[in-house]
Amino acid sequence: MKKTFLLMLSVMALTAFAIVPTARAQDKTEPWPGVTKKVLVDNEHVNISEVTFAPGAVAVWHSHPQYTVYALTDIKMKIEEKGKETKTVEFKAGQAMFSPAVTHQTSNPGDKPFTALVTEIK
Repeated sequence: MKKTFLLMLSVMALTAFAIVPTARAQDKTEPWPGVTKKVLVDNEHVNISEVTFAPGAVAVWHSHPQYTVYALTDIKMKIEEKGKETKTVEFKAGQAMFSPAVTHQTSNPGDKPFTALVTEIK
């Protein structure tokens, strides 16, 4: 009986430790006004986040290691990199792209919000 109780207690403790990091990984933040970021996975290999930009929102200068973007909605995004010409890119929902490491500023010049999955490869 005592062994069964200890085994059940151990399983419950391990389950609690497994659930807590997952719950934290689902927290939403607003790193910049109008930009929400929901971290889905963050471990030693990748950071996967769902990022939504409200119309006019700007993610001021920031850096990424190499990463991918998967468009959950149609996207129209302005991208600025120092020393390069500013460009506007558009993706249809379901399209994906890869980028090497970069420091840039991105914004939503459109009149609708957009959402993407961003996977940073560590």
